[in-house]
Amino acid sequence: MGASLIELTSRGASIREAYDKAVEDAIYENGNDSYNGTISTTSGVDDHTSKYKSSGMSLSDYAEYLYENNKISKWGNAVGICTTEPIVNNNKIKSVVNTTPQKGTRTWKTVYEVRLWNNTVINSSEFQADAIKKGREYSEKTKEDTYIHITKALVDSKTLVSRIEYKKSSTERDGNYYFIAIAAE
Repeated sequence: MGASLIELTSRGASIREAYDKAVEDAIYENGNDSYNGTISTTSGVDDHTSKYKSSGMSLSDYAEYLYENNKISKWGNAVGICTTEPIVNNNKIKSVVNTTPQKGTRTWKTVYEVRLWNNTVINSSEFQADAIKKGREYSEKTKEDTYIHITKALVDSKTLVSRIEYKKSSTERDGNYYFIAIAAE
């Protein structure tokens, strides 16, 4: 299996966010094969912005310098360089709350939920015996433990009471980042 020098750009609020987006895009486009020839075959990212700026080189010359001087390696970290600084949201309040008032009286009922170890609800019933039956069926079929939790649920009412939205600043923007790496192929 070989390796090749790759160079690409990505946007994000930070170098890490831009790197993660680049990796996610590479996996989406090329799969999760550890020899797919993309940035997803790297181990992480090192910020070389200040080193690049002090070098006085062009991006392509800097990439060549890194490659020729073994500053990057197959399976190692990618090198990231910020080409356009992000502008962060400096607003004092960065969110908006939209409230949905619930009118009238609320009626609650007891519900027994069948859950997995990670609290994922896989079934439920108004009766404990029925929930236990469903949990046993699932456990016997999948060989996974299940757990029965008693909870309360609203009857014929909406459960949404508020939605909190991020409030973007008019000047806020993601930064542009340039990545250089040796990709395994």
